Amino acid sequence: MRKKKSPKTGMSDGMSFHNGNIAALGYRLEKIDEVDRVRPLLEACDLEPCEDESERAVEEAYLVATTPAGGVAASVGWAMYGNGDAVIHSLAVAPSSRGMGLGASLLASTALYLREQRGTKAIYIGVARPLTGYFGRIGFLEVDPQKLPDAVEEHPSVAHGTDTPMVRRYGVERHGLDKSAFVLIHNTTQGAQLPVGSVFWFRQSGQVLEAKYRGGRVARGHLLGAMEGETLRFLWQSCTTKGALTRGEGEIIINLLNDGRREMREKLGADPGELLLREI
Repeated sequence: MRKKKSPKTGMSDGMSFHNGNIAALGYRLEKIDEVDRVRPLLEACDLEPCEDESERAVEEAYLVATTPAGGVAASVGWAMYGNGDAVIHSLAVAPSSRGMGLGASLLASTALYLREQRGTKAIYIGVARPLTGYFGRIGFLEVDPQKLPDAVEEHPSVAHGTDTPMVRRYGVERHGLDKSAFVLIHNTTQGAQLPVGSVFWFRQSGQVLEAKYRGGRVARGHLLGAMEGETLRFLWQSCTTKGALTRGEGEIIINLLNDGRREMREKLGADPGELLLREI
């Protein structure tokens, strides 16, 4: 970011620009094609608009979180090319809207859109060195600048000499859940508090796995579990924005999608419902 095997699934399950977590935070999602509405936010975040002036992109747009008054509180901008490559060139969150997970949730919706509606094969970003750890937690890997596709290499957000290029490739099976992030697709479990669009950040060491999450009324949540084959047995605990503590346990089945991503499904029966997480 520049400063100054399971069937393939689509977006038919309600994630197409619907993010209950962002709605619960008081914002509305909107896709826009012009940079003018986003420019004040980018300037407030000391970011420069990065448009591909070569006109090779088949889509250039922003996914934004807007306030009730119409202001832009956060945005993710991208350019997509005909070969299936995409470049995320900006992620901006207004200072007054930081600290609540808005940026991560917006980035998750953008990645799902690019992969599941636009068929993106790889998402590239150019980031300042201090931010590589953040994107590494989502599954982005550093890439040799000499091996970048031509269109990506020439995009101003990646071509900037001090930036580190990173890529999230699809169609490649990953092993383990360390440094991976999942987004909540739907949650119909009894007493569910986490809204759709909440992000889970996973770490794994051997068979032990843990995750942090937040969203909606859940101010902080923690999951701790152990892997047994394709099953995750886990304990969870959370604290709501009003200070209420909740906890429980369960089992999640992990399935592999055709594009190399994973899904986590907690099936509790017809009455309690089901929880589904999908890898970003």
